[in-house]
Amino acid sequence: MRTIYALLLSALILAVGLSVAAPDATLVAGGLTFAAAVVGLVLVNRTQRSIALVLSAVGVASVVLSLQLGGQIDVRDLFSVNQDLIGMLTAVSFLRLVTPTSPTTRTRLHGRLAVVRTALATHALGAIINIGAVGIVGDHLRGRSALRLADAALVSRSFSAAAFWSPFWAAAAAATTLVPGANSLVLLLVGLGLALVAIGLSVWDIFHLWGRELPAYTGYTLSWALIRVPLALVALVIVAHQLVPSVPVPRIVLLAGLGVTLIGLLIANGRGALGALARHARHDLPQLRGEVTLFASAGILAVGLRMLFPLFDLQLPFSEFTVPVAWAMMLTMILLALVGVHPVVSVAIVASLVHTLSPDPTLFVLAACIGWGVSSAVGPVTGLTMLLSARYGIDSVKLTRRNLVYLAIVLVTSWPALLICAALA
Repeated sequence: MRTIYALLLSALILAVGLSVAAPDATLVAGGLTFAAAVVGLVLVNRTQRSIALVLSAVGVASVVLSLQLGGQIDVRDLFSVNQDLIGMLTAVSFLRLVTPTSPTTRTRLHGRLAVVRTALATHALGAIINIGAVGIVGDHLRGRSALRLADAALVSRSFSAAAFWSPFWAAAAAATTLVPGANSLVLLLVGLGLALVAIGLSVWDIFHLWGRELPAYTGYTLSWALIRVPLALVALVIVAHQLVPSVPVPRIVLLAGLGVTLIGLLIANGRGALGALARHARHDLPQLRGEVTLFASAGILAVGLRMLFPLFDLQLPFSEFTVPVAWAMMLTMILLALVGVHPVVSVAIVASLVHTLSPDPTLFVLAACIGWGVSSAVGPVTGLTMLLSARYGIDSVKLTRRNLVYLAIVLVTSWPALLICAALA
């Protein structure tokens, strides 16, 4: 079953990549997404299966109800089930093959500078390889003892802030799939600026957490080997998006990630490059079954809600998608995360609600990415929090409570960021 699943995901990546030149290939990718969701239900654990079934059931029920109410069904819309998002997510996982997993230089910094360096290193890794960065940095910081709450807070904040700007995160892919047409350069500049400000303000809280132990802190080393892949990929995605703005960013990220991985493997491994790619596809892609199944079921939910909501005369208390509305949307996503709703579900809900307002794509995507990132850090049952809890024994409630400081920082600093985004967009 795992082999079949690996083949489905590999075919899905290929279909999404081909849709850049042949748009109808996205329908094939949509069909493969449905197939991967069905097979994934067999492979995931009981909790994930229950969540996926509920989301899918609500989505299918929404489609049926909308048809009964006179709604029209479009095959292309019906097969828009987050295939670009899932294709990008699985393709980006190949970058682990060319990304260093441990520091390549010895540390010379201690204390506050080491905390800042660790935050930047975690952020750089997290921007590209996503949740894998948490395990890499966390294992190093833990050493032979338990991971401290201060380090857990530092890693969670630095990692989650990558969602604000990184085109390699599911946040940007999900948001651009729901509301396409965002300006990737504006998202990068404003989102990265906000991330650096949020991290910079957050480390002061981390200093206090360490107390008297701060001067001896060494943390995780930042090196050129660690950041060269992220820099190359970001530059490649921005240039490609400016040259071919009609191609969705997730598809550009997919092709860029695979291309950089292949080139890196050819340089480092020569003839063994294709073998390394095949081994990753067979053994590592099935490890993404939880995320893939969740995102596929959330895509089914989004399809249903997009068909159903326009049939009701929902009277929103605003008529335009302004900065205050974008900020309120972001806050709604965070509040939903605090009660256990995954960001991929909340972003689908808010997108369906504001769809009639024809929101500016860049402003919508930035607000969604900020909401997604903060939700990852403060949600007590998000993938990030659960990983830190299961792998390192961190109390998720204590971590959530501690990260409320980070939440307050982002809520304040995101307002001017959204204003700048609206002005530039």
